[in-house]
Amino acid sequence: MAVKSAKKTTQIKREPAPVRRKLQWPLTIPVEPYLRDHRFNGQVILSAVEILQRLAVSLQSHCPDAPVRRMQSASFERFLTIEEDCRVIEACHEAEIHENGRFRSRLTTVGPLPGKTVRRTKVHAVVDFVEPEPDRDPLPMDLASSLEGVVFDVPVLRLYEELVPFGPAYRSLTSLFLSESGALGRLLAPEYKASAPLGSPFPFDGALHAACAWGQRFRHIIAFPVGFEERTIFVPTKPGGAYICRVLPVATDGGELIFDIRIYAPDGALCEDIRGVVMKDVFGGRNKPPNWIGIGGGANGRHPADREDLLLARIRKQCRALSVIEIRAVADFADQALSPAEQARSEKMGRKRKASFVAGRLALKRLSRQLNGGDSSTPASGVHTIMPDGVRPRCPAPPGSEIFCSLSHDARFAVAAAVDEPVGIDVEQVSDRILKTRHLFMTDEEMALTERSPLGAAAASIRVWSVKEAVSKLMDRPLAESWHAVSVYVIGRHMSRLTVNGERYTAFHDAVDDHVFTLIKKAANL
Repeated sequence: MAVKSAKKTTQIKREPAPVRRKLQWPLTIPVEPYLRDHRFNGQVILSAVEILQRLAVSLQSHCPDAPVRRMQSASFERFLTIEEDCRVIEACHEAEIHENGRFRSRLTTVGPLPGKTVRRTKVHAVVDFVEPEPDRDPLPMDLASSLEGVVFDVPVLRLYEELVPFGPAYRSLTSLFLSESGALGRLLAPEYKASAPLGSPFPFDGALHAACAWGQRFRHIIAFPVGFEERTIFVPTKPGGAYICRVLPVATDGGELIFDIRIYAPDGALCEDIRGVVMKDVFGGRNKPPNWIGIGGGANGRHPADREDLLLARIRKQCRALSVIEIRAVADFADQALSPAEQARSEKMGRKRKASFVAGRLALKRLSRQLNGGDSSTPASGVHTIMPDGVRPRCPAPPGSEIFCSLSHDARFAVAAAVDEPVGIDVEQVSDRILKTRHLFMTDEEMALTERSPLGAAAASIRVWSVKEAVSKLMDRPLAESWHAVSVYVIGRHMSRLTVNGERYTAFHDAVDDHVFTLIKKAANL
């Protein structure tokens, strides 16, 4: 992805060690055809990842013992544009070797000032190559392998035609999901020759595309990378390889967007860890995202009035903690987040049932992290989410706290809720098929309510069914028993009222597309 000035970033300032040597080498970059697919606003731009590749190769060719797979304090100070008739970029690699073993590299070019004959040196990139350190604590697998919240599926064709308008060589994302918790994308590295020793540049570039799309949807700006705090390559990515990127927003409320990025192999092995990626609107607001990508946009965006539904705001307000996982936005290696007992149970399941089961465990583990102060250090397999009976869900909470939890899933969602009192939650997909079976679980009075409901018979009927499902979880009784014990006497879009064996309860509803979420609490405790 292209890069621009990083004059004011939040990167950590390190005290410079004394410089032992200063060196300078010519750096000739052939303009291979695929490089011309990296363009923006009609200009071909040498990508940040390509610059890092060239500097790493150059450094090792002159200093064979130099470490290059760990980088720090990278900044990209101005675009390196490539003219249409340019076949070779004549650049310079300026290096400083510090007493502590740090290698600071700069990519520079010399060119005339606009409209003048005076020539000046332009610094396009600065990066420190440093010695690797022992592996740090990895991101827990439940956080690495899934997104929290309702996701937005970005069509990759529109991504590369409208959001990140690059040519075919740089279209490495094959799928992309966004939620307020970040991005999860699947990548395929093109079969272009990789510059050793950093591996293929395309997965990292594709992960930056995912971060750019996140900024367009949730912050309404087109943000380009201007630097990063640290990048460590554990396993170089390969041309033709498939990868998964996980983009995590770190700080996004100011003028900069800061992300952490991880790139994984399909088996969950961590290939790259990039911390403190800084992205900014380098065009001063002159370029705007298309309407469809923003919340409230067209296509599969939604009206601003539906934002409370997207966030499940009404249900969330009734909970100590709530977690929603979309099954389609779960990485293939998510089963590595399971505890041994969870893993043993999942092995007996078919593919679809296992996918729902894993998504439910991920939701419960995230619920537990919320309850434990935003914990992000406990290994996912150390958060066990099944009660001793081997069936009912469990949400580990801080010692001494009495927390009740409930779990539900349908074909698209898994949802888990934690409340200070007995609670039941359910999610159901609205379908006209409910009309054929409602006589089995409804009273005549409930049937009449659904027929008169302004929601329509199917939407009203699914709320009644969902209420009774949620009550069965709250009461920990078979579903058929709740059919007779529950009487729904008000059906509303966002709230319904009911009795359970004569006691009053309230149901809270949120709807996302054609899915209805329902949470049940005792009315007296509201």
